[in-house]
Amino acid sequence: MEENKKILDETAVEDATLTEEDQDNIPETAAVEIKYSVAQTVFAWVSLVIGYLFCRAFPIFDVPLGSFLLLTLLFIITLAVLKKDGTRVGKAVIGLFIIGFAVALALVLTSNPALHFVGFFFAVAIYGYAVYSANSNRLENGLSDLVIVDFVRALVLFPLSSLADVFKAMFYGKASSCGKVLLKIIGGAALAVVPTVIVFTLLSYDSGFTGILSDVFDFGVGDVFKHIGSMILGLPVGMYVFGTYISSRKDSCKSDFAKRYQKTVEGMRFLPVVTSVVAALPLCFIYVVFFISQWKYYVSAFSGVLPEGLSLSDYAREGFFQLCAVSVINLIMVIAIGTLMRRKDENRPLVLRIVSTVYSVMTLILIATAMSKMVLYIGNLGLTRKRVYASWLMVIIAVVFVFIIVKQFVPRFKTVAVSVILVVVAVALLSFLNVDGFIARYNVDRYLDGSLETVDVWALRNLGDAAVPEVVRLAKEMDKRNGTDIEKALQTRDYVYSDREGGLVYNNTVSVLWFTSKGFYVEHDGVLTYTVQTLRAESALRSIGAIE
Repeated sequence: MEENKKILDETAVEDATLTEEDQDNIPETAAVEIKYSVAQTVFAWVSLVIGYLFCRAFPIFDVPLGSFLLLTLLFIITLAVLKKDGTRVGKAVIGLFIIGFAVALALVLTSNPALHFVGFFFAVAIYGYAVYSANSNRLENGLSDLVIVDFVRALVLFPLSSLADVFKAMFYGKASSCGKVLLKIIGGAALAVVPTVIVFTLLSYDSGFTGILSDVFDFGVGDVFKHIGSMILGLPVGMYVFGTYISSRKDSCKSDFAKRYQKTVEGMRFLPVVTSVVAALPLCFIYVVFFISQWKYYVSAFSGVLPEGLSLSDYAREGFFQLCAVSVINLIMVIAIGTLMRRKDENRPLVLRIVSTVYSVMTLILIATAMSKMVLYIGNLGLTRKRVYASWLMVIIAVVFVFIIVKQFVPRFKTVAVSVILVVVAVALLSFLNVDGFIARYNVDRYLDGSLETVDVWALRNLGDAAVPEVVRLAKEMDKRNGTDIEKALQTRDYVYSDREGGLVYNNTVSVLWFTSKGFYVEHDGVLTYTVQTLRAESALRSIGAIE
């Protein structure tokens, strides 16, 4: 890369010494060829393999362990290529790779499909940002509020600008002859696919013929097409992976982009202070009137008493959607006024600080009342995923608005950067804390100690593997109390029929464990489908003889 830069610099100096007329008379020459290192050529081929494996691992929640191993492989190979290319990988970049690895652990620490999806793509985003940072492309060093702009460049602008480079690198230098031979082989194989499939279909009437093929090849025609589809769809994925890496190596307009971005931001500050205040006041007035008119409605949440005519679910749901709407509006207002308000220098005007603080305080008041209602809801009906996610989101929004308030009094505080870190940490915590297992344990404990009238065992089954140990524990505890035997009940399907709530819960528990055990190895076909929660569920089912 340094040689390329030197050649371009020398060419620029020579052009500068010529007159405009002389430059016009210079014959056109071929563009300077970009040179790829051996490590980059190898990584180009590896990127296509990564793309193929990614498509084989999709959907992610079907093979969580496989997806985790794929990400780990990508991290290790990329670090090796960076080192081989002479990149000085500092502690900050190593830290980013470690954070990405920690987020990727969601794939094996939890059985929650939504967290598998979020954890995978969060890890991919952090990976792209780490590669981008390793080659000194960040707009600002240290903790920067331009981190979101850096993420957009690292994950969108850079990769898309170099998508085709993977093919150039694959057939560069000594790899050119080998690559051409490989392309010929792949081309021949592709041409053979259609006639081979047709002939196979025509001859498959013979059971002896198909029997021999089944013994030799442990997959059918459908599997062949799946692999071909993964190769085709994996091609753009591989192009993206290599484009992410090579763009970060050859980009040289960091300072220019930063200056242009700063000028763009300064040019957007056209709104007069008076106009900004007038735009903010009506909404503030509406919020004040709204809070006064609904005072008894909101305070009832803190007293634990429901307003007349409302159920617990309606009460909590209304508060949550109000929170979301108001929070988004307030956040948009704070960002818009902060971005558009005219100012003499980089210091935030007093009016801007007042408006931002007022909007943030109003949002925090609404969050406090909504959280109180959610606590009342959970206290009476227990936990579900939606209730946990709603509470989690409310806490994040509240902390972000606290950051906004801090920014008004501590100008150097990096609100955006710290908020991004908060979101990453919050997502990681959802995985490390085993949310589904926590929900199941909380509801079972509340039922066993009598603070919940009943427990919806079928709802616990929907939590996946993480809930299985808790359902088994529930069955064992009820065996001790009622003199029943869950192992015998599963074998004979001998339910404890009773009109009492406890009998109904036990019947449901037996049914849930029976259905779970029957479908356990069907859902977990292969080691790559396993997670930590799967192993715990398997152990729990074995303890009651539900599976062998």
